[in-house]
Order: sequence, then structure tokens, then C-alpha cells
Amino acid sequence: MYAMKLRKAHLILPVIVIVVIVGLLVGSFEWNHFRTYGHFVSYGLHVDPVSRDGYIGIPGQTKMYSARLSNYSLRSVTLPACDYVTDALEPGTGFPYAVQRFDISSSTWNTVTDASGEWFCRPYPLGRVETHLVSKKLAPGASIEVMEEEATGARDQFRQGDLARFVVFTKRDKSGDWSTAIPSVPFRIEDNVIRDANHLRLKH
Repeated sequence: MYAMKLRKAHLILPVIVIVVIVGLLVGSFEWNHFRTYGHFVSYGLHVDPVSRDGYIGIPGQTKMYSARLSNYSLRSVTLPACDYVTDALEPGTGFPYAVQRFDISSSTWNTVTDASGEWFCRPYPLGRVETHLVSKKLAPGASIEVMEEEATGARDQFRQGDLARFVVFTKRDKSGDWSTAIPSVPFRIEDNVIRDANHLRLKH
């Protein structure tokens, strides 16, 4: 009887140790993410808004925003992407996304700009001179930058204090596949763009 109990203890102890180690690793990861972004994450694909101080000459604009897509699952994910060359002959890669603004009166998210669908990965003057539709693999635990930084708060639809979010598309079709799109955690617009400088604001 004693030998049987000892054998069971030898079997159970490694399992307990593994569970404790995994719990500590997950807890550490969640805490680090919370300290960095102010929220916890769940299993699967996750989008974080990122901001930094930056100025592109628009009066009152002080922040540059972007989105970071992370794969917190156990399998690789294939994403639609665009490899491009800028008019300065610099290479880059972007992913289909949209920007939304929260409408308090209707409690809905309204799309401000949609860089997906049939217009995704098209060349445009003074921007991209060459584009190629491709697919990119996002491995478990990996992250990618969805787009170049943009002055989201300088878009015509936004005012200081508004809630905004990015939506990243995991599939591509002509109208944008919203059913599989992943919204970011909302973020608040900090810029206070001067209204009489509308000729300088982003009008997308």
C-alpha cells in the first residue's frame, strides 16, 4: 500500500511542477502585457494600438499611432499582406486594416477609413510606386507591425478625447472580410488639432 502511494506521488509531482511552471510563465506574460498596454490578453490573435510622440507639421498634432498584431495561439496563421516600394525606393510590408471612431450617441463604431478590400495594395502617387499582394506567416508568439505610423488624430472625423480603434483583416476579398476582422483595444485621441488648419489635416 505504501509503495503504491509512493508511486502515485512520483507520478503526480511532475504534473504539479509542470502546472506551476506554466502558470508562472502565463502569469508573468499577462502581467508584462498589462504593464505595457494596460490590459490582459486571451488565446488567439490580438491587436494592440501603439502610440508615440511624433509631429508631421499639422498644428496641434502630437502623436503617431499604429497597430501591432500578435499571435497568442499554438499554431501559425497565414495573413494577406502587401509588399511595396515607396517613392523613396524604400521597401515595406503592410496588412489590410481599418480605422474606426466610437459614436457615443448611437453606441456604435463607425468606420473612418478602410484600407482593405479591392483598394488594398494599390500603388498611389507620392506614396507607393510598386506593390505586390502576398501572404505572410505569423508564428505562435510572434508579432508584426500592421502599418506605418499614421497621425490618426489628424483625420477630419476625430477630435481630442474621441475613442478610436484599429481593425485588422485576417482575410481579403473585394469588400473586406469583416466577419474575421480583429479589433484592437480602444484608445483615446490625445491630439488637439487646430480647426482652422483643415487644409493640412488628413482627409481619408
